[in-house]
Amino acid sequence: MESYNIHQEASRIFHDVLLPDARLGLPPEVHAAASRVSFATGTTIARPFIPVPTKVTECSAALWALLATYANTIITQRVNNGNNNNNGNLGAVSDYQNVVVDSDAATAFTFSFLLLKLNGKQALADPTVVATRLVPRDATHMYQPWRRLCTNLYQCGDGRWYHTHGGLDASPSLRMLGLPTHRPELTTPDDDLEIVATYAKQVREKFDDADWLDTVCNEHWRQAGTLCLTAQEYRESAQGRAVGDDPLYLVEESDLDTLSAPVPWPSPSAETATTKMRPLEGIKLLDLTRAIAGPTIARLAALFGATVIRVSHSSLPELHSLLLESNLGKRDVNLDLKTEPGRASLRRLLEDADVVLDGYRPGALERLGFGPDYVRALARRRGRGIVYARENCYGWRGPWAHRSGWQMISDAVTGLAWEFGKFMGVEGEPIVPPLPNSDFQTGVVGCVAIMNALDRRAKRGGNHLVSVSLSQYNSFLISLGFHEAAVRDELREMWDDCFRPRHYDDMHRMLTIFNRELPKKAPSLYDPKHMMSMKAELGVEDEIMNFLGPPVSFDVTRLGRGYQG
Repeated sequence: MESYNIHQEASRIFHDVLLPDARLGLPPEVHAAASRVSFATGTTIARPFIPVPTKVTECSAALWALLATYANTIITQRVNNGNNNNNGNLGAVSDYQNVVVDSDAATAFTFSFLLLKLNGKQALADPTVVATRLVPRDATHMYQPWRRLCTNLYQCGDGRWYHTHGGLDASPSLRMLGLPTHRPELTTPDDDLEIVATYAKQVREKFDDADWLDTVCNEHWRQAGTLCLTAQEYRESAQGRAVGDDPLYLVEESDLDTLSAPVPWPSPSAETATTKMRPLEGIKLLDLTRAIAGPTIARLAALFGATVIRVSHSSLPELHSLLLESNLGKRDVNLDLKTEPGRASLRRLLEDADVVLDGYRPGALERLGFGPDYVRALARRRGRGIVYARENCYGWRGPWAHRSGWQMISDAVTGLAWEFGKFMGVEGEPIVPPLPNSDFQTGVVGCVAIMNALDRRAKRGGNHLVSVSLSQYNSFLISLGFHEAAVRDELREMWDDCFRPRHYDDMHRMLTIFNRELPKKAPSLYDPKHMMSMKAELGVEDEIMNFLGPPVSFDVTRLGRGYQG
């Protein structure tokens, strides 16, 4: 244990795993700028402290290092090459800014919604804030125990474990299971175990074959759900084999013959045409996402300077409480894409967009007429390439690519739930990990991929298709290996007094404990230096919102400028 260090492992992942991966298409200037990255050591925690067997902190810090490095190269090229990096000049290493990665903040990023405060009150922990300040229409799923616990692990009659998921509306999944859609008399956390027992009995008796439940759930009811597989079972599955060689992200180029002219980076204003310029300033991104990885990709694009237009509609259910800080820095437009006026408005927005971000269920935008083929054709017609970025659960090839999915579904199918159960010392029982880690880290991956695609467009022209998924990130995390035995023992000892989850503890129950206990275990994560603030503008006069700032800092460039108050 004495030899293991978070910062050394994060640096190893960055320099020895991410940078050499030729599949990521990183240009030479990214490799050159990587030498300017350092990981803060004296003020950050050196040993693992999150109660999981995977290298969550180390991976997040390494991915943030890659994102900041790509940003560093874009800034330098836009300044040095007269705002157009078509020449691809490498430049001197001294041209790039120094970048410092704070691994504490990189860890906090994976649960940043828990840190959000409104006038000093933690938004998701204060019942008054939840009841009065968060949009009430998501409460039927997020805060009523009966509907919330539709999203959990249950054992089928054949002994295999299955993860059901209520999504944004639990009613279809509850009807599939033959259960009432509402039990309003069950309202408190004390009712949770009774609810879990009811679900467990129903799943066990109604479905004696987990494969049948999987088919019924995904192909008939079209709801999210998955068999709980070990990592080896996933790799050997048809889906695992289909995406097994895929990197963290894919960027595919097309139309280089018809859109051969490079697309110059937008001209910055006079006051930002220096290294103070954020790398994506002038880029216009249309955010068509719901929860949570997709909105995070778009939020990071806004953090790095892009103008982000979020397309939403008041009739659609949302995870408003979790997305409050994920929508920072964006502008919102209320469009009903099932109507011709709504579609017409989106077509007008597309005419001027540089990036379209699709985080809907696979195929949903195609059915509305705005899939990749249409967007690429529109770009050819306007004579300027576009980046179409898409995010899903399972990946974009294989028999499950079309399925709906969420973070917990990916954790269950890729083997993380079994690994977490083993880590907790519970034999023969999967447990979903306690943090929405893959949601947020896939957000970082997606933003890196968009920078890569925009960089290619500026150098070579063409259209570019970006593909990322929760499961591809999870597979990457597993590939980094698990903590050695001594580290796992120390983590269990650190958390043994308060954290002993079982399969029936859903993420909500675990996060409640985690949110209460982590400030005692790792107080430096809550240092005010990590936070930013702005006027909330949520209907209460002079209300201040405090939220986690970026885990990376530059010599000159200041991220978040434009929405920090």
